Amino acid sequence: MKTKLLFKLTILVVGLIVSSCKTELDTTEPNRLPEDIVYTDPALIESVLANLYNSVNYGQNNGDYTTYQLLDEANNNYGAATTTNDENVVPRNFYRIRDYGLVRRMNLFIRGINTPAAIDAIPASTRLNYEAQARFLRAWYYFCSARSLGGMPIIEDVYTYDPSVPIEELQVPRSTEAETYQYVMKQCDIAAKDLTRGKTQNAAIANYWTAKMLKARAAVYAASIAKYGNLRTPNLHTENWEAGIPASMAEQFYKIAYQTADSIVKFSPYAFQKDPANPGLAFYRATSVKSGNTEVIWALDRLKPTVNTAYTNFVMPYSHRDYTEGNALGAVLNLVEAFENIDNSDPTIKVKNPDGSYVFYDSPEKPFLAKDARLWGTVIWPNAPYRNTPVLLQAGQLNKNSAGNWVLNAGAAGSTANGDVLTSINGPISNTGNYVNKTGFGVRKFLDEAANAGLNPTFSDMWMPRFRIAEAHLIAAEAALELNDKTNAVKYINNVRSRGGIQELTAANITFDHIVNENRVEFAFEDHRYWDLKRWRLAHTVWNGVLNNPTAQLYSLYPYKVVSAGDPNNGKWVFTKQVAYKRATTPLNFPIGNYYATIDAGWITRNPKLVPNPQQ
Repeated sequence: MKTKLLFKLTILVVGLIVSSCKTELDTTEPNRLPEDIVYTDPALIESVLANLYNSVNYGQNNGDYTTYQLLDEANNNYGAATTTNDENVVPRNFYRIRDYGLVRRMNLFIRGINTPAAIDAIPASTRLNYEAQARFLRAWYYFCSARSLGGMPIIEDVYTYDPSVPIEELQVPRSTEAETYQYVMKQCDIAAKDLTRGKTQNAAIANYWTAKMLKARAAVYAASIAKYGNLRTPNLHTENWEAGIPASMAEQFYKIAYQTADSIVKFSPYAFQKDPANPGLAFYRATSVKSGNTEVIWALDRLKPTVNTAYTNFVMPYSHRDYTEGNALGAVLNLVEAFENIDNSDPTIKVKNPDGSYVFYDSPEKPFLAKDARLWGTVIWPNAPYRNTPVLLQAGQLNKNSAGNWVLNAGAAGSTANGDVLTSINGPISNTGNYVNKTGFGVRKFLDEAANAGLNPTFSDMWMPRFRIAEAHLIAAEAALELNDKTNAVKYINNVRSRGGIQELTAANITFDHIVNENRVEFAFEDHRYWDLKRWRLAHTVWNGVLNNPTAQLYSLYPYKVVSAGDPNNGKWVFTKQVAYKRATTPLNFPIGNYYATIDAGWITRNPKLVPNPQQ
């Protein structure tokens, strides 16, 4: 009975405290249980706090695999190809965040946890830790809002409404973008003082290092916007810098980013997971296995059976399926070729010789074994294992015709010819069908290895990391390079590169492009790519919407087995490169105005002190 009552009370409290307000002002107090009940009971406090955690799951995550098709990491393999111009534009309001109802709930929590009744009932250290978690979550909200909208109104801790005060005095204008990031960093410092320095279970609860990681990320975002916004998009800011940050502020933000990230690396309990005997598997475990994890600092955690994700059900190879789906997501060749070769040779996968003849490989894995070991932990290439069983990706056969010329042949999924597989049940195949791969690569990151992880209704409790220790190293490397400290830039970037077995950089050869690419390969599918290209003001040049442009156009790589008895190449493999079926006529396009999401007219009507963003 006690458990049932607590459950009902928890639902009641959450239902009553949650407000649906979306504006800067709410003229009525929300209906809620009295603070002297909620904030004197740790179980009820934690239920409200849990609801706040559940309200900040912003950006791409493995709870919705379809979001990954919007960028240059993967294609959604289900259905027909995109054909209209609207479908190639990276959405301007992609993960636009504005929820002042949530801010109000956070502010009410901070007020409630500091009432006299709460102070009397809850031990000080516990109570201050609760408050610090709420402050961190509020800082995370403002950070996520700023990365899409720029500066927005900052509502401080105390929220009261006096009907005698004219509404105009209560309307809050947009802060500058720089002030918003400064507010985030300040709140992180305040929260950190009362957060535990130890690891939390499955990194689900914010700790001291989580707050420091957000501070470091906010600082490097602000720094890069200040530098590259003025360098590459100099006219893309509002008159009073609600959107955009003056170039003069870049250095101070880079210094904060470096100092914060450097301290995290030196003093936190987090470390790289490495295994010299199997570095690819070690990288997979660092991102996709909770047990014994030493890298993930903060994550969206899940717990079966009530909190789960069907990502594994949809993304796992159809040949290995647990349930009814499979092969819904395919990594694109653009991402695969971003991973460097161990010997520093050209990372492009060779498909033809200079004379136009095929390049023959002894096995379908051969061209990928030469690459950065992190590739294995990120994608499934042809014949790579999943659950210790090879994943056959075969588009067809390469045969010789009666004239002795090589001919590519392909069939339906699961077809055979010449006593051998013609086209695998997994594909790849360029057609409208579901359940077949269309890029030549699967996605391994976040694919659950556990038995029945793709089985309905329990599915998988795979987490979604938000901060990993690798990011601290790369923030330190980036900030050091921008501050012309190449010694430390090289040290930190090589710490990350070493896990993949690729060659070390030196102070003489490190470049900004190395920073860009390291972030791309290290954090593929972890909700970094979109925001990184935005803050560096590279998105409009990388995703320029031009057909056959090497970065805007997405590509696939199809493997074919050589089946030609008596030929010395019989049993070998060749590959063909082609534009990805799903986006054959729709290369990615990022209009320059999309660096800032729109400020809706309705928002301005309710608060005339808001100003629109550039190019809207």
